[in-house]
Amino acid sequence: MQLEVILPLVAYLVVVFGISVYAMRKRSTGTFLNEYFLGSRSMGGIVLAMTLTATYISASSF
Repeated sequence: MQLEVILPLVAYLVVVFGISVYAMRKRSTGTFLNEYFLGSRSMGGIVLAMTLTATYISASSF
């Protein structure tokens, strides 16, 4: 394979692995799931409106 293909692939895998290690360590504190699924209950109305709109548009396309 060429270096132009391998280098971005390896960089992507390293980043994904780093994020997964960070998430695993953060999860052990017990607040990770609450923050991930509920957004720490701190999202504003605009963010929630955009989320609902995106969900509706996605469901309507099928």
